[in-house]
Amino acid sequence: MSQHSIRQYKDAHTVIYGGTGLDRNVTEEQAGHAAAWEATRKLKESGQPIDNQSLTNTLEALARQQAERLMTDLGLDHLDEQQVKRHAAAAAARIAPEFATA
Repeated sequence: MSQHSIRQYKDAHTVIYGGTGLDRNVTEEQAGHAAAWEATRKLKESGQPIDNQSLTNTLEALARQQAERLMTDLGLDHLDEQQVKRHAAAAAARIAPEFATA
């Protein structure tokens, strides 16, 4: 994965979680990327030992949960929740191989 992709997830996270002016122009893809990055951040902060074989599945599941939480907490009801979850899981799968350095 290129650093550009990681930057894309971090930027979406900053827009949505960083209070830089969330508006109705947020897309399902951006929300999914932000949720995936938040899931990654929380998993890293937890210090939980995760084996490499289950990392992708774990991160995808956490990203889907985070997407659901994001939709509810920030009132993003104008977005398609299933699409947000799909984008979150896909982004998590791309982040997983770089988890240790992300």
